[in-house]
Amino acid sequence: MTSGRVKIIRTTTEVTEGRKKPMTSVFYECWCEVQSLGTNEKYAALQTGLENTIVFKVRNCKKMKEVRLKMKEFSAEYDGTEFKIYDASPMFTDNGWVLLKCRSVA
Repeated sequence: MTSGRVKIIRTTTEVTEGRKKPMTSVFYECWCEVQSLGTNEKYAALQTGLENTIVFKVRNCKKMKEVRLKMKEFSAEYDGTEFKIYDASPMFTDNGWVLLKCRSVA
């Protein structure tokens, strides 16, 4: 397992001069542990074409709760690579951590 900083990026749309424009901003930046998918998850990801899938283990906080509630607005950036968050769930064994499951945007 490796660790580093992950940026959670929020994309919102604003109307300027009658046109919708996507606006991105860094919503949250935190430490994470990079983990791999479980065996069953890996097999399911390969079947659905999600080869470049990664899991970030981050601390649970109010900002992570907002990410879980409005997941479509958020993406993650780690080590210069952008990832689309498709699942954000608290760990079963320890509610103090959230697992962000992401796939790379290529």
